[in-house]
Amino acid sequence: MASTEEDAAAADPETEIENDDDLCPICRQLLHRPVVTECSHTLCELCMTEWADVSVTSQMTIVPLAERPEDFVAANLQAKCPMCRTMSSAKRSLEVEERVKSRYPDVYRKRDEEAIAEEEAKEISIETLTVYIGNTVVPPENLEDERALFNWEFFVNISDTSVVNEVEILLHETFKKPRLMRYKPPYSVRRLGWGTFIVRANVVLKYGYSWISSDAEDTKYAKRASLPLEWELCFDEGGSQARCQLKIKKEGRLVRRGVNTRSSG
Repeated sequence: MASTEEDAAAADPETEIENDDDLCPICRQLLHRPVVTECSHTLCELCMTEWADVSVTSQMTIVPLAERPEDFVAANLQAKCPMCRTMSSAKRSLEVEERVKSRYPDVYRKRDEEAIAEEEAKEISIETLTVYIGNTVVPPENLEDERALFNWEFFVNISDTSVVNEVEILLHETFKKPRLMRYKPPYSVRRLGWGTFIVRANVVLKYGYSWISSDAEDTKYAKRASLPLEWELCFDEGGSQARCQLKIKKEGRLVRRGVNTRSSG
């Protein structure tokens, strides 16, 4: 008859793993669909996705105004490694995957089954969105005229607008209507002005979606559904824009098709 210690050991998946390098440092289970970061940490793909600290600031890159979401192929998302907080990207490692599969075929098969069952139960999926924020500008004919006004347009472009519920745009308080809501694209506003300032925008996802980002904020409807963005207007060379690549999570069971969760404000 097996002892209590032996029973506990048989129930503990870690005791089945001979090498600690084959365990994910996050979930402490056998590595599943392992990824290796640029900072040399190996984790489960799902653990890297859910625990990596993705911030707008670290992602934002100035790009040509002509670039559009469909022109950009999302790959190698930069994020803070869950282990060392270093900015890094991660790639699937077939070499590590084959190693753990060959060493622990039964355990890996069980991990596969658990992952599939979890996905089916929660209907969770992860996708990458490319977000552009910026402005275009038409300068006045006479730049020496101190009363001359710039004709500018602030915008937020998103690669998949079907997941967006609304975009709140906050202008300088001196404008007559500083708060504007956009419920469908284009998420933009055009104004005349003589000086630059910081425009703020909150991109709110539809019910059932959430941002995987350290900058995400809760709304009264859902957690981490709002992403705050900031952009300082640029009046040089026709304007400017920046790009950031972020991940969102969809929990399928929570999505109520056709339900609009706009705020009343």
